[in-house]
Amino acid sequence: MRYTFFGHLCGQLCSDCQEDLAHATLRLYRPKDGDDQVVARATADTKHTHQILDAAEAEQKADRLLVKADLDSEGRFNVVLDEEVDYDGDAIEVDVYLESVPGMPEGTEAGPLQVSITTLQPQWRKGEEGARFGWEYCIPERFWCQVRGQFGAWTICGDVTLCETGAPVEGVTVIAFDRDWIQDDEVGIATTDGNGRFRIDYLQQDFEPGTVIDVELVGGPDLYFRVETPAGQPLLSEDPSAGRRSSRENAGPCFCVDLCLDEEPDDPDPEVYPAFTHVGGYDFQTDIDSGPAGTGETVRGGRAFHRTLRLNGIMSKTLNGNPLEYKFQYRERGASSWKNVTPSQLRKMKIGTLEKVDTSVSPPRIRTKDYVVGGTPDSDEVGVTPNGNWIPMPQKSGIFSGDGSFVPNHNQIQLDSRTLATFTPAVDLTGIDAGESAEAPSGASLVQNKHFEIKMLVRENPPNSSPSASTEVGHLENIAISNRLYDYVRHPNWMGEPVDDGLAVAMVNLKELGSGGCEGIEDALNVRFTAAHPNLGNVGITVEGPGGPYRTSPTPSDPNVNGSRDENLYGSIDFQNISRGKKVEELKNCAYVVTLSVGVLLTNGDRVPSNRHDQIAFCKG
Repeated sequence: MRYTFFGHLCGQLCSDCQEDLAHATLRLYRPKDGDDQVVARATADTKHTHQILDAAEAEQKADRLLVKADLDSEGRFNVVLDEEVDYDGDAIEVDVYLESVPGMPEGTEAGPLQVSITTLQPQWRKGEEGARFGWEYCIPERFWCQVRGQFGAWTICGDVTLCETGAPVEGVTVIAFDRDWIQDDEVGIATTDGNGRFRIDYLQQDFEPGTVIDVELVGGPDLYFRVETPAGQPLLSEDPSAGRRSSRENAGPCFCVDLCLDEEPDDPDPEVYPAFTHVGGYDFQTDIDSGPAGTGETVRGGRAFHRTLRLNGIMSKTLNGNPLEYKFQYRERGASSWKNVTPSQLRKMKIGTLEKVDTSVSPPRIRTKDYVVGGTPDSDEVGVTPNGNWIPMPQKSGIFSGDGSFVPNHNQIQLDSRTLATFTPAVDLTGIDAGESAEAPSGASLVQNKHFEIKMLVRENPPNSSPSASTEVGHLENIAISNRLYDYVRHPNWMGEPVDDGLAVAMVNLKELGSGGCEGIEDALNVRFTAAHPNLGNVGITVEGPGGPYRTSPTPSDPNVNGSRDENLYGSIDFQNISRGKKVEELKNCAYVVTLSVGVLLTNGDRVPSNRHDQIAFCKG
């Protein structure tokens, strides 16, 4: 006769939470010959018949195997026993073979287990197509959680409700933490479903001690929880000490919890209104002298701007509920018309992050990718494609589903200020010697700052509709830009080193060396130098060697020092002015190095350039 055995197997996590034994293998055995306890086991309560078999015990049953079958994704099975297996409706031993348990990430190392559930005497119902018996069984929590523990697979099952009414709260984020003596660790994260339920899976190795001195010697994690809106607004923040309560301490492989909120979550936060407010770290209203009659430089330090500028402020994905697009325009001070900043003027910059919760690992992790504007995105970045000169804000918003959620970081563009006007060619100063003015010869002059206005525009670009009119959301009225470079020669009188496209001029020489470097210095030392830039910073001369270093910062008030402290300082200064009175003949016979250091008052908004340097060596004696 044909016998069809069908049904469903699950494991109990707690009284109101269970899981299907998806993709496990059902193994049915005939009882051992001569076993007079078959009837007793078949009639016993199944909670007394469960057993975890080791490999040897499972192998001993191999010759009694009747049939095996894989359970489907819902833990269901359908097995046929017929004459081929010599079965005649007798009692059967029901085992399940597991290579993993639900919630374990693929690739997790764990040895397989075989679980003996019970000895079952099916009550066959005979029909035209043979006998059938249906059996649905859920392995009790006490034993099933022991099985999960064998795999090192731990889980938290719970729900979030309103304290006053008990109504379920859907769509909130639950984060579980392990209270630790050294550092609290995030165990996992989940979102509640329509019934307010959530589940967090994690591995034993995620909370086991990893320090040399183990302070968590026994048990599982000490759990406490935080509940948030998807936007991160806290709804429930348990104190870490909650993890030390007896009901939370040393949580087992299956842990169930009920969390309740005092108040129903508010509607999502109101839409943020975008604005252009900063160049790098400088608020242009307060940190830049940006008024029409201002210098356009930073208020502190008097720095002009150069190279690529990080324009930033406040950003949102939408404007009046519709997808947002933005662009920048500029014009030189005094010009009547505005020019669009085009994609060719942008350099790559991160404007936010694509975040997605990866539930394929335990505990779930937030995977991220950078969104970039300008340049060519790397393989692990997401590039934003401009809509003409407009930049569309990414609209992805499903952190737990779909492609993820875009979170802006409030950067807007990285603008190459060298594209705003012509700053080439470099000023040719290769014909001057250290100690001479940077404006020699033949009237060559330093190029002063250029001044610009920059503004940001936004518009709505709703799907299947035309974009709205643009709105100005930030206007920088005056910013000083300095991008002109300089060609000159370092230590030109002795093995001169040409510098092409130098940021500033820094030239040093020694009068006593003339055109060579081998003359010994005996009783005189005059340092000749030229330091030049339209935004000149500190200038310093240092002599290093025995008894040193000897330092000075030359000014136009020093003998034989000329020019302007602000942009073109040059001349000669003797050693006694550098050493504050020590004479050259008092120096020990040895090698010395003279260094000219030239500061430049520039910034890109986030960083300032390092000083420019020139050096020359001499021998005393």
